Amino acid sequence: MSSWFAEAALRSGLAIIGFVLLLFALGQAVGFDLLGVVADALTSQTGQWLVVALFAVFIIAASAQRGLPSR
Repeated sequence: MSSWFAEAALRSGLAIIGFVLLLFALGQAVGFDLLGVVADALTSQTGQWLVVALFAVFIIAASAQRGLPSR
């Protein structure tokens, strides 16, 4: 179980880093601060609750996938 959590944490961290780099690169390409806009949106109270809801969806999906029989 601990190896599953470690793998999930590693994948989540890599996904977050990749998403931040994607926003930064796209922002630089179009000359607009996309990373700043997303950061401002996530620091609002609504944005914070959306992050919590997204995290809950990930946990539900991971639990459902773990409970399905593998072929």
